[in-house]
Amino acid sequence: MRFEPKKAVMSDGAVLNCVEAGEGRPLVYLNGFGEDVSSARRLLEKLSGSYRCVTFDHRGYGGTEPTSNAGVERSAQDLRELLGAWGLENVALVGYSMGGSVAFSYAQQFGMDRIGRLVLLDTAPKLINEDGWELGLWQGRYSRFDFERDLQTIVDNVSLFNLSFYARAAQKSRPDAEVRFPDYYDFDGWIEKVAEITKVRVPFVKKIFSLDYSAEKVACARNYWETMTGGDWRDVLETITIPTLCLFADPGSFYCEATARHMAERIPNARAEAIQDACHTCPKDNWAEVAEKIEGFLSLAD
Repeated sequence: MRFEPKKAVMSDGAVLNCVEAGEGRPLVYLNGFGEDVSSARRLLEKLSGSYRCVTFDHRGYGGTEPTSNAGVERSAQDLRELLGAWGLENVALVGYSMGGSVAFSYAQQFGMDRIGRLVLLDTAPKLINEDGWELGLWQGRYSRFDFERDLQTIVDNVSLFNLSFYARAAQKSRPDAEVRFPDYYDFDGWIEKVAEITKVRVPFVKKIFSLDYSAEKVACARNYWETMTGGDWRDVLETITIPTLCLFADPGSFYCEATARHMAERIPNARAEAIQDACHTCPKDNWAEVAEKIEGFLSLAD
């Protein structure tokens, strides 16, 4: 299925880079942190055989230029404006990782207007683990100290942040497993860790993670990390009244089964299901099973 490139002009003048493919019920896929419209291509190619699949680059990623107001809340507003401009109704909304945060923000700002079904794919309503909350990032280990350090590292050395982020995302592990990672500031150590996980040679990994980023794109990345990771949408869960599927990677890497079960228990019409032998990169690595789970959920009667 060929993806058609399109543009969508937002109310503040920003132009979103979008793609769509397929016919039928609209399905909008919200990308994760650092991703672009090509990131889940194989998954969306499969789904476009049954649905009109749409995705877009968040501000500062892919073909969408950075703006100073980029962040989760603005991306939720972009989604709202896109649905209205293209006349999309009864949408199947799939929010992966940060895309889940955007979906929560959408629900907080606009309810479930124009959304018919929701898929929350390996995400959480609160990422920082504190004050008794232990179902956030790093399978319950990510602290406010980690959050503040990451915000500074994105500004000082975004390549280092991206390396450590990807290594943790791609390392399959259960919450009780002891996984050894390099020292936080050990760039070469993270290079070797990513090479070990991905089976890609060290020089190629180093090349991928040594790209130059403009100051504007770095600022966007920081804004997204701050508004995603610093957000708390636990109170939003009970307001989501449409059928919802909470998919989680098993054994996982960023999140765990308990996070998805928690969301499914608090969203009135929700269920939780596992993507087997998977980690946070499941939309790429386990795309066929993810597509099967989504198609099965969307085929059910309301």
